[in-house]
Parts: sequence; C-alpha cells; structure tokens
Amino acid sequence: MGIIGAIMAFFQAVPSLVHGFEAFTKAHYDAKVKITQARVGGDRDVAVAIVNGMGAEGANRNEFWRVVTQSKFMMALVFAWSFPWIVFEWKVILWDKILCHAFYGVYGYTPPVEGLVADWAGLILGGLFGTGGVMAAGALFSNWRKTS
Repeated sequence: MGIIGAIMAFFQAVPSLVHGFEAFTKAHYDAKVKITQARVGGDRDVAVAIVNGMGAEGANRNEFWRVVTQSKFMMALVFAWSFPWIVFEWKVILWDKILCHAFYGVYGYTPPVEGLVADWAGLILGGLFGTGGVMAAGALFSNWRKTS
C-alpha cells in the first residue's frame, strides 16, 4: 500500500511541478529580457525581439550541427578546418605555458598567427562555433534608432 500511495502522491503533485517549471521558465525569460534591455539601452519591445531572435539563432545553430553530424564529409570538413587551430592552441597552452616552464624554467614562445591566416581563422572558426549575431544586430539597431 505504501508504494501505491507514493505513486498517487506523485501524480497529484505533477500539476504543481509543471506550474513551478512554467513559473521558473517565465522568470528566466523575463530576466533575459531585462538584461538585454539594459545592454542595448532600448525599450522592452526591442529587447523581447532580440531575445526571441537569440532563441531562433540557437535553434538554427542546433539544426546546423545536427546536419553536420549526420554527414561524414561535413564532419571531416569541420575537423580539417578546426584541427590546425586546436593544435596551435594546445601548443601554446600545454608546451609554452606548462611543460616548457616545468622542464626548462622559462616560458616557451610561439609567434602569433598574423595576416590573412589570422583573418580567415577568425572568420571560419567564428562561423562554426561563434554566437551572438542577433545580439550584435539588435544592439546596432537600437543604437541606430537612438541617433536617428
């Protein structure tokens, strides 16, 4: 009888759990809107549009990665573009900052990536892994509206 009573109590508590989840979700959304409104200095309608756009951007990014992970060619392409940068970053962190200092008592030095290679790396890696395009566009729109 104890297990059945616990199951019945759980099912009676489900509506209040759902209500609590909905209240939390609404409070989280309102907080995001207020933070966005403070960042861009716009009115609430602009902030709501930006937050909704950021949600749509996240959904599009998830869809992009779902499509990429279903294709061996696309996964190889992403790996091919990312691998040299990953090796460079790990060389800078692991060797220059940790191992070289531990073994030789001095920090190593890796020259920075410069020129068109740095521009292309930033563009490609930012396109693959970057976010915040809607936030930046919303801030530009809000600032443009203030000056007009």
